[in-house]
Amino acid sequence: MGDHHSDCCVSREESATIIETIIEKLRETGMRKTEALEELLQGMISSHKPFLLTELSDLPGLADRDQATIYRLVMKLKDLGMVRQLNFGEKGNYFQLNLADHHHDYMLCQECGEISEVPFPCVLSEVEQQLREEHGWRNLSHSLAFHGICPDCRSI
Repeated sequence: MGDHHSDCCVSREESATIIETIIEKLRETGMRKTEALEELLQGMISSHKPFLLTELSDLPGLADRDQATIYRLVMKLKDLGMVRQLNFGEKGNYFQLNLADHHHDYMLCQECGEISEVPFPCVLSEVEQQLREEHGWRNLSHSLAFHGICPDCRSI
């Protein structure tokens, strides 16, 4: 499996605030604050990259957790719009925290499988804003992935 690169950084203070905000929203839906939930959120926010479900089990604090527990937590977070599911074709489904003002699109290498963030601001953010304002859409999001051959593989 290729490497994931993340150029996005969230400070510790911002991370703690985001986690508490997410947990408060989850409490409003009747979900309990558990150690597994906190560890999952901390791991996902500290890397802020797309994860396969199997990769989430390798995060600090989750290695001893039951895969089914992690899966249920991720699916609940997805159902509540707090995690977005990214389908990268043959690479499978990845999951990433859905953070306001932290949207990323990706480039996928068809040779080595590397997943890299697009290093430019997303031009579709303006389109999303127009769709909200001019057409009344709510809870709008998008997922964009470019497929090609990375510079390292191209030079081989």
